[in-house]
Amino acid sequence: MRTTTIRVPAETRDQLNAIAKRRGASAGEVVAELVREADDRVLLADAEEGWQRLGADAKRLAAYRTEADELTAFDSQAPEY
Repeated sequence: MRTTTIRVPAETRDQLNAIAKRRGASAGEVVAELVREADDRVLLADAEEGWQRLGADAKRLAAYRTEADELTAFDSQAPEY
């Protein structure tokens, strides 16, 4: 895996190293985990925003519910191999 160096304040570096020590991980592993968690939060916030927009638009919400009902009513067994 390729690595790189980033500049952070010394206080941030010290906090990162303390977190890594408590977790028994490297500072790089902790940064990677924190980045994944931040990305997940952004994805969830985007999804929530989309659901809010859908819920606020009666016409789109009705179309979504109709499609969902059609999918729920679809009853077909997968072929056996």
